[in-house]
Amino acid sequence: MPHTSHTSRRKRPTQKRTQVTDDDGWTHVASGGNVRRVMRTRPRGTTAIQASESGISSDLLQEPTLAPAEAPGRLTLSDLQAQFQTHRERWEASESWTKLTGVLDEQLKRAQEQASSSSGAGDPTPSPPSLRPVDAIVCIGLGSPSGFLRDGWVDRRSVSLYQLAALASIKDQVACTISPNLKVYAQDPVFNALDESLLAALNIIVIKHPEAFSHITANTMLFCPGAERKHLELLLPSKPWLLFGGPLEHADSGGVLQGYVDCAGSYCLPVFEALEHAFWNMRLYWTEEVGGAE
Repeated sequence: MPHTSHTSRRKRPTQKRTQVTDDDGWTHVASGGNVRRVMRTRPRGTTAIQASESGISSDLLQEPTLAPAEAPGRLTLSDLQAQFQTHRERWEASESWTKLTGVLDEQLKRAQEQASSSSGAGDPTPSPPSLRPVDAIVCIGLGSPSGFLRDGWVDRRSVSLYQLAALASIKDQVACTISPNLKVYAQDPVFNALDESLLAALNIIVIKHPEAFSHITANTMLFCPGAERKHLELLLPSKPWLLFGGPLEHADSGGVLQGYVDCAGSYCLPVFEALEHAFWNMRLYWTEEVGGAE
């Protein structure tokens, strides 16, 4: 007689496993419901925001509801800070940062000179507040430095960590050069609790949509390596005099983005060898007039 124990045994259905290894050697294995898919859908509705303090009035596209990114279960804040520090050391040792910091320094000094000359030689009247070179940096679309999965089976943590390293380096340079009381804000619906703790430790204030739009003025530096075009079309009419991101060229011939480019100078970063697509073709843009001077 055949052994019924062999013939009656049923095979359990296998679950498809996906293994992702990023440039820093992190590996994430997902099966079944271990990872949620978060799809970005373009909404049809609009909502309005009145930013009375800055004088901005914009129709903002209503954001879809996005869940905070899921961090690996064993990841702690100290682990994340150590990972960030490693990424920052690589970034600041790169030619990309060496070149960018030089160009940024030139623009900050230019702004200082323009602000000083605007008050007139020997004029005891202080320069009006609108001519301060930078009073805030606003970061939009950074992504999650700790959480896995953006738009499907994609791990962007290393990209976000390198971009955060660039933001932190720029923040320190601007603060040390001209704006010791500089405020830095970051907005992204995918930030989780670990991300917010990391940003807080870097003195970066996390804000919720659409609060960032009310912080954009002519004295703002806009840091937007991951901002969507629909957001840029609403942000750029405020004419922030410094912008890091893009590329904006030829994005919309004759539109808002091209109009900003036509009135701005720019510098394209060299290839970032550690992770090319973290800053692919990105630029530092600056308007020719600082702080809305006429």
